[in-house]
Amino acid sequence: MSSPIKNVILIGAGGNLGPSILAVFDADPHFTVSILTRHSSKSIFPSHLKVHRIADDYPEAELLQAFKGQDAVVSTIATANAVQQQAIIDTAIKADVKRFVPSEFGSDTLNDEALAILPQYFKGKKETVDYLKKKEKEGLTWTAFVTGPFFELAMKSGFMGFNIKEHKASIISHGNDTWSTTKQATIGLAVKNALLIPDKTANMYLYIDTFTVSQNQVLASLEKATGAKWEVTQVDAEEMKKTGLEKMSKGDFSGAMSLIRYINCVHGHGGNYIEYQHSANELLSLPKQTLDEAVAEVVKG
Repeated sequence: MSSPIKNVILIGAGGNLGPSILAVFDADPHFTVSILTRHSSKSIFPSHLKVHRIADDYPEAELLQAFKGQDAVVSTIATANAVQQQAIIDTAIKADVKRFVPSEFGSDTLNDEALAILPQYFKGKKETVDYLKKKEKEGLTWTAFVTGPFFELAMKSGFMGFNIKEHKASIISHGNDTWSTTKQATIGLAVKNALLIPDKTANMYLYIDTFTVSQNQVLASLEKATGAKWEVTQVDAEEMKKTGLEKMSKGDFSGAMSLIRYINCVHGHGGNYIEYQHSANELLSLPKQTLDEAVAEVVKG
């Protein structure tokens, strides 16, 4: 049995997901959590937490100092910078860190169809885990989380095609293909609980969700929560994919959002991973919630 994990340092605590992970660790007296951030970051963190501010290029000497005495590193570094994690992993090994959680959160990057559509986003994540696998023999364990879209963010931002303010929905094709999604607080809880049982979560992908639903089910739930009939626009999936790929080929990365939505909402690309992978929800003691309950919370703000 490995020794327990107590000291955890979080990279990317000011991003979309970082605050949710930070809050869960901070609330559990079993853990002592600290933050690693770049000097250029404008994020503000709770005053009672230790913050290690280092140069933007993550110099090894400064990383070593921050990682000293840490049992685990949790990374929510931006997807575009995923490859930077390899140097961070090397330093974690030198600092005798026990567990590394890479910034894998999101789509199932093991799905070849998804990887082929959007290698710019998924390749760096997959290569990070492949690198971690090679480093197992040096004593560093890892845990990667597949979560699907962050539910609240996907709803509020309109990323998945739902405009709550204007009661408008953009539905891809028939809208019946299912996709897995996880609430942000639940992702934080999953990471924390995985580190409470390190022997059972070492060197593996953990697939979690709050629910797996279709676009039409989300639409029905939104209409129920808002008490209004929504205006619906049908979007051809293959045309959306084509447009997204054309944008990406011209260096217009706004096309990535359409492609990620396609990957999530069209079966065969891993969006419904919880229907073919083993769910870690029970292992990690994750709470259950209905779609209607979660949607109502989002609508109420």
